Amino acid sequence: MTGKDLTRRSALGLAVAGALAGCGLNTDSTIRPGLPIDGPRPQPLSRTPNGPSPGASPAEVIRGFLRAGSTSGEGLEVTRSYLTQATAQGWIPDSQTVIYTGDPQIEPLGDGAFRVSARVVARINADGRYLVSPPFDGAAFDFHVDLVDGEWRIDELQEGFGRLLEQSEVGYIFREYPVHYPAIGWNALVVDQRWVTQDQLATRLTRAQLGSIPGYLREAVSSDIGARLAVDAVPVRNGVAVVDLESESVTDDATARKRLAAQLVATLMSLPGVTEVAITLSGAPLDLGVTAPLTSPEQLGFVDRTQTNTPIVLARRGDRVVPVDDRLASVGAADLRRKESPFLPLEEGWRHLALRTDGKELAALDGTQDVLHRMLDDGEVVHLDPFAAAMTRPCYDYGGVLWVGGSGLGREEGYRLWAINSTVDPADRAESAPQHVPAQWLGTRFVRSAVVSPEGSRIAVISEAERGTGSTLEVSGIARQANGLPTTTSPQAFRIGADLVEMLDAVWVGQSTLAVIGRRNDQDEMQPYLVEVGGPVEAMTPRPGGVAITTTGDDQDVVVRTGKGRVFQRAGGRWQELKPIDGVVTAGV
Repeated sequence: MTGKDLTRRSALGLAVAGALAGCGLNTDSTIRPGLPIDGPRPQPLSRTPNGPSPGASPAEVIRGFLRAGSTSGEGLEVTRSYLTQATAQGWIPDSQTVIYTGDPQIEPLGDGAFRVSARVVARINADGRYLVSPPFDGAAFDFHVDLVDGEWRIDELQEGFGRLLEQSEVGYIFREYPVHYPAIGWNALVVDQRWVTQDQLATRLTRAQLGSIPGYLREAVSSDIGARLAVDAVPVRNGVAVVDLESESVTDDATARKRLAAQLVATLMSLPGVTEVAITLSGAPLDLGVTAPLTSPEQLGFVDRTQTNTPIVLARRGDRVVPVDDRLASVGAADLRRKESPFLPLEEGWRHLALRTDGKELAALDGTQDVLHRMLDDGEVVHLDPFAAAMTRPCYDYGGVLWVGGSGLGREEGYRLWAINSTVDPADRAESAPQHVPAQWLGTRFVRSAVVSPEGSRIAVISEAERGTGSTLEVSGIARQANGLPTTTSPQAFRIGADLVEMLDAVWVGQSTLAVIGRRNDQDEMQPYLVEVGGPVEAMTPRPGGVAITTTGDDQDVVVRTGKGRVFQRAGGRWQELKPIDGVVTAGV
C-alpha cells in the first residue's frame, strides 16, 4: 500500500504494550499501492504529443509547447521540438511543474517576447513534493521566440520553468509513491509522499530515497545520507529491482545498513511490477543476515503498525461512555443503556474526549477547555493542575503519550504543545506532569487542533494568529528520546491543505491523509475534507455545521459532530445520522 492508503483503522485499538519503547507487532509483509480515496484515478499514459505545425504563429508555438509538456520519457523529445536546439538542451521539465486551472493567457510584450499567465492550484517541485496553493495564487512566465529556418521556435524560457500542466492532466502524467524514513525512537518507517512521472520509476524513487531528509522530518527520522548509486539507474529485471550502491558510500554499521535496506525495500516494493529488491555494493551482495529475497522491511526488524485490528470505540450518551461496535449505525439506544461503562460517569460539561490505545484511560476537558482530566478504568480520576488555557481536544499517541495544544499559563506563557506520559503512575507528579514540547515553526500562533500520526512520528497542527483570521494546517516531525518520550518537534513544518482558509478540527485517517473540518474561500459553512500530506485536498460529501471530526477506522469511517450536538458517520456517498449517540471516541485518535 502507499502511505496514503495505509489505513488509520489498522493502527487503532493497539495496546500500549511495551509502552514508550518501540513495540513489536505481527505484520503483513508487503507494502503495496491500495485503492484511492474515491474511485480510480486516471491511469498514467505514455503520450506522444503533437509537434509544431508548419507556419504556426508565435502564440500557437507557445501554446503547443505548453500542451506538449503533458508527457514524460521519450515523449519529451517532441516537446523539445518547439524549442531551439540550445534552449532544448538546457530545459529541465521536472525542475518544477505548475498546475493551473482555467485558460492560460498569452500576452505579447513586443520584440518576440511573450508572457503566459495562469491561475495556479498547486506545484510539484523538483523533489516531487506536491504543494497545494493558497487561494488566488497565480504565476507568470516569460518566453521569447525567434525564427529558425522560417519557423517560430522558443529560444528563451524563464529560468526554472519546467511544465505548466492543466489540473485534469496531472493524473495522466504523475503518480504518487511513498518514500520511507526510519523513525528515531521507534522501529517503524515514516512515509513521505512523492509525485513522479511514469518513466524510470525505480530510478526516480531510489534517487528520492537516497536524497536528503525533508526539513519537516529532521530530528524525527534518520537516513544514510551518504549512500550513492554506483550507476544512476535501478533496473527492474523479472520483477527484481536491482539497487547497486557505491561500496565506499555505505556505512559499515550493520544496524544502519539494515535501516537503509528497509527504506529501499519499502519504497521500491510500492511499485507495480516489483516483487523483490536486490541490493549490492559495487556489484557484491550486501550481507544483511537475511537469506530470503527482500520483499518487506519487516525482514529487517521494522514493524508495520498498520495491521488491521478491531478498533476500540466508545459511544457517548449523556454522561456515560460505553464500548460499541465500530459499525455505529447498528448501535441503538437500548444498547447504550444496557452496556456497562469501563469509566465513571463524566462530570457535567466534560467534552473533547480521547481514549488511550489500550482503552484503559480516557482524557477529557472541562467546559472551559482550561482543565484536563484523566479517567482510569479502575475508577481513579486525575484532575491536572491548570497549565494551559483554550486547550485542544487531547489525543494519545501509539506509545501512550497524551498530547494537547493550548496557550501556556504563568511561566509557560508562549508554550503551545504539551505531552504527558500516561504510562506512569499518576501519583508520581513529576513523571506524569505535562511537559512542554517546543515547536519553533509554530511561533506565537494559537493551536486549534493537534493530532499525532498513526506511527507516532509526526504531528498535524491547525493554528491561527488570531481567532477568525484564517487557519494554517502544518505537519512536523516529533523527536523522541530512546524511551519514546517526545523532546521537541522538527525545526520546520510542512504546510498542507493551503486552499482551506479556515479549519476547526482534524484527525488522521491514514498514514498520509487527514480528515479536516474546514472551508474554502468561497464557502460560508464548514465542510469535511480529506487532506493529503504532500497531495491534493478532496471535498467529501457536504455535511455542513461540523465542529469536530474523528473516525472509527479510516477515511470511509469518518464521524462528524455538529455544533448542535448531532453526530453523523460517513456511509459511502452520504452521511448517516447516529441519533442515539452524542459523541464518539476511538482509541488512539
